[in-house]
Amino acid sequence: MTQQFTINKDSILPILRMELIYDGRHDFNKFWDAIQDADITFTMTNVDTKVIKIANAPCYIKLREEDVCVDQYVICYEWKKRDTKERGVYEGVFTINFNGNITNESGISYPKGDLIMPIREKLFIVIQ
Repeated sequence: MTQQFTINKDSILPILRMELIYDGRHDFNKFWDAIQDADITFTMTNVDTKVIKIANAPCYIKLREEDVCVDQYVICYEWKKRDTKERGVYEGVFTINFNGNITNESGISYPKGDLIMPIREKLFIVIQ
């Protein structure tokens, strides 16, 4: 399975957004606390040439605008003009680097290390 995001050449809109999947098996509130202290980056590689177009560019998290009971966030990357200068198909990857600096009220530290997104399916960006 794959996800596809399409953007026009030389465009900076729409913003690339990645939703994290709530699978019901983990405590999502703990995850959101940990992601608040994480460094999030985006890398984009040309599928044909394997040349990296964007390397570890900073991203941010944003509260989802939908009306839901629990706060949910999306990871966002804002395009620069240089990012979309060349047409082609690219694979995109978000890396969440958990710093491990957050400890909950019970004294348990949140994770430390990298999480690569998306997990279940590849993200392809088409610049047309």
